[in-house]
Amino acid sequence: MEKSQNTIEKATVKNERCEAYYKERFIDANYSNDVTKKCDNIVHADLKAAFQDLIPFLVTITEQPEAKLFNAGNINAESLPEDIQKEIAKYTVTGYTHGGSDESAGVTLIGIKCLKSGQVLNLIAPFTKFQDDNTDGYPFGCELGMAIQGCDWEVSEYLFNEKYGIKQETLDFDGDVPDEAGVDGVEKKPKKKGKSKKSMTIEPAAVFDETA
Repeated sequence: MEKSQNTIEKATVKNERCEAYYKERFIDANYSNDVTKKCDNIVHADLKAAFQDLIPFLVTITEQPEAKLFNAGNINAESLPEDIQKEIAKYTVTGYTHGGSDESAGVTLIGIKCLKSGQVLNLIAPFTKFQDDNTDGYPFGCELGMAIQGCDWEVSEYLFNEKYGIKQETLDFDGDVPDEAGVDGVEKKPKKKGKSKKSMTIEPAAVFDETA
């Protein structure tokens, strides 16, 4: 059967789980479906890191005080200096939504800021184009587009290629475990042994396909 070509339209991460809305297109059959998928599997560390890479863009688009820390040379850096990481640790990107198309394509970022009072400030950045030739346009649109592509890739790997985080579960072995003598002849309770359940990571595919 024909495999669908999937395009991520919206993704959120909450409680280490991902929920996404995407379009699956069947080119030969000439139809498409809108799909919302909410998963119970823990997200992979790479997906978490991809969302964290969006924090500098959330900060600069919403013109937070920490926006002055970023420029074209570091806004999409693989690793930021510790002092900058500390300054933006109060921010979290929880989701994004694609919008527009072609030259008007862009994204809306959603996140939170933890205040000193312990309360949470919800942040919704205005829709931002990846390409904007206006002098007052967002100066890091190209870098934002690259960061979103990285998120789309990781979300697709999670949804379609079972790239999950590791969930550990403790399982008791069958059979009796002999008691061990404790101090002063007092017997210790049997010790239960367990083993961890590992997940399998599949290598990234060239396109985001899902068997129909």
